[in-house]
Amino acid sequence: MKPRAKGRPAPKSRAARSSTAPHKRRLATAHFERAFALETSDLNAARDAYRAALDLHAGHLEATINLGRLLHLNGELAAAESVYLAAEHGSALLSFNIALLLEDLKCDEEAVGAYLAALALEPTLHEAHFHLSVLHERQQRPREALKHLLAYRRLTRL
Repeated sequence: MKPRAKGRPAPKSRAARSSTAPHKRRLATAHFERAFALETSDLNAARDAYRAALDLHAGHLEATINLGRLLHLNGELAAAESVYLAAEHGSALLSFNIALLLEDLKCDEEAVGAYLAALALEPTLHEAHFHLSVLHERQQRPREALKHLLAYRRLTRL
C-alpha cells in the first residue's frame, strides 16, 4: 500500500460517503424550505439559505432555480448566470429562467435556444411560446413569431 501524501485526508469509504449523503440532503432540504419561507420577508436571508442548501447538496435543483431567480431579479445577472450554469441537472423551468436571463443580457439567439430547450422538456410551457414569439418578431422572423404566438394562444385557452 502506498503511503498518503502529508496533509491530504484519506478518501472516505463508499459506506461513509453514503451514510452522510442522506443527512446532508435532509439539511439541504431544511435550508431550502427556510429560504422559500423567507422570500416574502427577507430576500438576503433567503439567498443565504439557498446558498447553504447548495453548499450541502450541489444538486438541489429547486434551490439552484430559486437562488438564480432571486439574483436575477436583484440585477445580479452574472451571479445568476453562474448559479444556473452550475446546475447538476436540467429542467424546463431552469431552461426557461436561463432564457429570461439571456434576454436581459441581450443574447437573443442564445435565449431562443434556451426557450426551445425548455419546450423540448415541457411542450405546454406557454410562457416560453410567448417569449419566443416576441423574440422572433424582434428578429424579423414573422413566420416563427406567428407559430409561437398561435401555440401560446392555444395553450392559454385550455
